[in-house]
Amino acid sequence: KSIKVRYVQLCRLQVAVLITVAALDAADKAMLAASFPILERTLSLDVATLGYFSMFANLSYALSLPLWSGLVHRHGVKKAHSILASSCFLWGVATMLIAGSSTITWQAIFRCVNGAALASILPLSQMMLVEFVPAALRGTSFGLMAFMENLSATASTSAVVWFDDWRVPYFVVGTLSILISSIVERYLVIVHAKGAPGQNEHKMTMIQMFHRVRQIPTFFYLVCQGLFGAIPWDMMGFLLLLMKWRGFTPDQVVSIQFASGCCGTVGSLIGGILGDHFSYLRNGRIYVGLFSVLSGATFYGLFLHSKSFHQALLWKSLFHLTGVWTPAATLRPICAELARDQSERAQIVCAFMLCPKHFVCLPGESKPNRH
Repeated sequence: KSIKVRYVQLCRLQVAVLITVAALDAADKAMLAASFPILERTLSLDVATLGYFSMFANLSYALSLPLWSGLVHRHGVKKAHSILASSCFLWGVATMLIAGSSTITWQAIFRCVNGAALASILPLSQMMLVEFVPAALRGTSFGLMAFMENLSATASTSAVVWFDDWRVPYFVVGTLSILISSIVERYLVIVHAKGAPGQNEHKMTMIQMFHRVRQIPTFFYLVCQGLFGAIPWDMMGFLLLLMKWRGFTPDQVVSIQFASGCCGTVGSLIGGILGDHFSYLRNGRIYVGLFSVLSGATFYGLFLHSKSFHQALLWKSLFHLTGVWTPAATLRPICAELARDQSERAQIVCAFMLCPKHFVCLPGESKPNRH
């Protein structure tokens, strides 16, 4: 009965809306990597240009993080739903403009706008999800969010590859993003926020926030692990090209992507549940994250050196089953605990994401090659 009561708290309209927003966000991000081979063929773009597209999107994403957290910090959490709705609308318009453009210049411009709008989704959705879910279920709620993110990313990637088209999926995701903005504006009001906007909150700039959190050892370690893990994870956007260069057929690529996507979907939920289950232990969430990193790195290395289709299918699936526990089980719940109030939570998430995002833009994106 206790378990039933606890999990009923996850079945709220606000939680469903936030998870839907996160799922659309993941679908949009996944489409760029899935579109690389098609863009290379239809728009006559080389691999380096595609890498620059990804680099520019990541740069605009990273540079926009302080803007969105600053807006929440300035106007208070009672306006967070309006800020999130505005970013969803902007993101949807930019995504549709990407689908309608055919030149390198406009593609780069609209992808920068798209990246800037998407920068709001993770910090705002994480801040708001914590407000609607009790602390004992934070890992599970983040795992459920990651579950839907992986599911939607798998669906969008498979649709692009299977139908050999990138414009229609972009139009669909852009339309849904615009529609979800009105739902966010209507249903995600944080009614129990204490005081008027800005009251009882610690007002600090992003620089002041960095000065505060850099004195917290936990935050320092979170950022360091993000720096080391950012490049391998972000370079996975080029795995479709790697499999193409190794001679895998489109059906085999779809099979690998679908299987690994399903495993990642289940693995994210498992990670969140395990994080909550072992949170009663001292450093329990940390141990879950360490196991995930070690097993995931092992399977990822085996996948990169696999030559046959069946080996690639096996190792990539096992990698996504075990290597995706850390965000839901460890990183997101710990970031939520470091904040002293609601609006500060968004700034801490942005500060946590800012360093890895800037770091990955330089060596991880610009010059992918066949070696």
